[in-house]
Amino acid sequence: MIDSAVNEEIQVKNLSNTDGLKVLITSDQPQDELVSKLVNLEVEVEWQKIAQPLTGLEDTFTFRHLKPVFDYAEKNGIDLVIAVDSTYDKFTLGVRKTLEGSFILLNIHHTSLILAKLLLENHGSLSCKKSIFITDLLDKLFLKFQAPITTIANLPTPLKDQESFLLSEPDETLFFSENQEIILKGQNDSLAYLLSRIVIQAKKVKAENQTLMDSLIGIYNDFGFQREKNLAVSIEEPSQKAFFKKIMARLKKKPPLTLGMTEIISIEDLSNGTLKNLLSGRIVPSNSPSANALQIQLGNNSKFLIYPTEQKINFFFTSQGKLIKKDDFTTLNQQFDQRVVKLLSEINRLGLEN
Repeated sequence: MIDSAVNEEIQVKNLSNTDGLKVLITSDQPQDELVSKLVNLEVEVEWQKIAQPLTGLEDTFTFRHLKPVFDYAEKNGIDLVIAVDSTYDKFTLGVRKTLEGSFILLNIHHTSLILAKLLLENHGSLSCKKSIFITDLLDKLFLKFQAPITTIANLPTPLKDQESFLLSEPDETLFFSENQEIILKGQNDSLAYLLSRIVIQAKKVKAENQTLMDSLIGIYNDFGFQREKNLAVSIEEPSQKAFFKKIMARLKKKPPLTLGMTEIISIEDLSNGTLKNLLSGRIVPSNSPSANALQIQLGNNSKFLIYPTEQKINFFFTSQGKLIKKDDFTTLNQQFDQRVVKLLSEINRLGLEN
């Protein structure tokens, strides 16, 4: 399928006489084979050693890892930065907000939306399996294309070792983990193929005086803006486990009517597959995968998932809003992040109450 991507590129390169796309690959180890395949798409590609490589299975690329690369890219006319950990098929993207603007680090939710839309538009058959900690806007996207998507409660790295991956259908299935691991099962050299699709799209939109940021904004305008944030708290100490166990029990047995100034609409108990509407008292079956977790829907278009494991407790927050133009993106993200901080404080208070 790399060949088909190259054929598509022959059509793309005639769209405009603007300068060609410049791509920077950054990783711990040289990526000669990947660079060679992307060069075949008639873009400029260079590689640079990443200053701070990933150090563990759950480690992900952050702005801290990529700040030196972004500084270099901005000074040298790079259009797209791709950080790669090919050992575990992890990657993330740095894109310019405008053609000559500063770089923005896309998170796994942004990347998954851009990539899934590209594949859905170009593949005759595609399914998806995603971690419960990945944006549910993917569900809306796959529904539009009438393609199957499944949410999985536990999808850790490495994906290729997980039962969900090993037992999945032999045809093309797109996997997303919260650890920036993305694999298209059924595709030889998944990493190179997926990145080729992204590079082709980046070149196409540059010819239209846009960046991949515009592609992302287009998806949000079609399906609604969301901000996702995953936070993890260590619970290795017995006192920490008891504290969060108390919070879970309170929410299950005697939930408050509000958290802070926000009304609680429903509580979904993934352990027994039920969703209770606190306003009507009605209980219906849950559509979420089975897990020792709770999902709380709030009245301000926000929700959060509480998912404890042996070593930590995960909080996955989702806030919805309207996004009309690209300039709103940073402001809305900051507002939603502030909302998360306040909400987490209110959740912790439940563990302090007698």
